[in-house]
Amino acid sequence: MNDTMKTLLLQQAGPDYTLVPANVSIPTPAAGEVRLRVRASSINPVDFKFARNGAGLAMPHILGIDAAGEIDALGPDVTGWEPGQRVMALTNLYRWGAYAEYVVVDAAVLSLLPDDLSFEQAAALPCAGLTAWQAVHRKLKLQQPGQTVLITGAGGGVGGFAVQMCRQAGARVIATASRSVDRVRSLGADEVIDYRQADVLAEAMRLTQGRGVDAVIDLVSADSATALLPLLRHNGEMVCVVGRPQDKDLPPWEKAISLHDVALGFAYQHGDADNLRDIARAGETLARSVAEGRIDPQITRIISLDEVPSALREAEAGHTQGKVVIRL
Repeated sequence: MNDTMKTLLLQQAGPDYTLVPANVSIPTPAAGEVRLRVRASSINPVDFKFARNGAGLAMPHILGIDAAGEIDALGPDVTGWEPGQRVMALTNLYRWGAYAEYVVVDAAVLSLLPDDLSFEQAAALPCAGLTAWQAVHRKLKLQQPGQTVLITGAGGGVGGFAVQMCRQAGARVIATASRSVDRVRSLGADEVIDYRQADVLAEAMRLTQGRGVDAVIDLVSADSATALLPLLRHNGEMVCVVGRPQDKDLPPWEKAISLHDVALGFAYQHGDADNLRDIARAGETLARSVAEGRIDPQITRIISLDEVPSALREAEAGHTQGKVVIRL
């Protein structure tokens, strides 16, 4: 086995960041870790956000939070796994990631893949799919069929997964999008508001006959979340993935709303092994749903590792729909 691997190195964070092709030493798994031969990864907003601001990363750094491939080696004290098993994982943001031929991950976060799920399909799932899973199945309380959920930014990966999961939970889904209106509707949204053409709050109120919605999943910004607070019904819920709303002008007690955060990647920093195992179990459920055709992984393009720098810039500019997957 060669002792080096092909990768892309982030040499310095900042607005003018660059990813440089390089060959570096293959990492060795420590206790409780496994090494994967990466077969596919994918593009996520967190990648270009970390490339821009650094966020405490040691340089040089390898981006890529989604990993799908085969177990290549086991670290000490790892049980229950064998080399050659097909798996996917959400990697640690602050360690070298999956834009490389090999990556080391915590064994607790591994999800075993169904035999009939491709690596490309699996690579679309960890960050975007599990963020949506947390929002819909861990945070919201969609207990009655017919509850109404508004999902902003539904043209992206997380939003598209959330649309599908809410529909499967029996909810009525109102989504926002722009260029991807038709695609979002095809994923199961009952109504799609083109935010370039209509005021989202006013249109959502019209679509609900002034009653508002039971829940909002906001994938856009803190400002977006703040603007949508009046849309929530009494006992409504809001899940915030990008930023919390400013609720200082919202009278306490009156609407009795619940606010939830989703910060999936920070389970490594602020969670424990149980949190990681919960992510892994959800990953296996999600992978089965895709293999059985119940969830669309939303792959819109498959690229090579060499195409990642330009694909990241396209995503940063808002020109990406669904999931862009990297084949290694």
